[in-house]
Amino acid sequence: MKKSNVNKELITRILGVVGNVIDTALQILLIVGIVYIIIKGAHVAYDYGYRVFTEKPMAASIGRDVEITIPVDFKAMELGKLFETKGLTRDSKLLALQYYCSEYREDIKGGTYTVNTTMTAEEMFESIAEVNIEKDRLAKEAEEKQKAEEEAAEKREQEAKEKSDEPGTEESATEGESGMQQIDMGDESSDFLEDDVR
Repeated sequence: MKKSNVNKELITRILGVVGNVIDTALQILLIVGIVYIIIKGAHVAYDYGYRVFTEKPMAASIGRDVEITIPVDFKAMELGKLFETKGLTRDSKLLALQYYCSEYREDIKGGTYTVNTTMTAEEMFESIAEVNIEKDRLAKEAEEKQKAEEEAAEKREQEAKEKSDEPGTEESATEGESGMQQIDMGDESSDFLEDDVR
């Protein structure tokens, strides 16, 4: 009986020690895994952060023009995939980050544009933005011109209406008409006189 109790105690102690060793080993593995993930994530973040501002264009010197059509309601990742498909970037995710960091982000709109493979992402964004800024400027000028023409036409119409409503113009017009009638009658009476004389 004593031997079996001793054996049970010994087995229990051994199992406890083994359990503690396994538990400690798992904790160490978990810590190592977390540290690895943090280091790997930091490395990827640094790499992307560095490349956002230093990524070289796809072609060094002799490039080619590429026509791209950006949808009206686009998301940054869709833009990245579009540029990657057209051979304008190596990494769609990187281009999405570059788009978010770009000072031209507000002026990039849907439409068809031509860019070159020798351009960096920022240069492509600038080129697209310039087209849209120019379009907006021309549209604003056209709108202002149309507004000025409408105001001028309205003013002329108002002046013409005010002129026709002046009392002096109606009387003088009436007087002119009666004068013309007198002249006409005078001609007829002179004809009658000539007949009487003969």
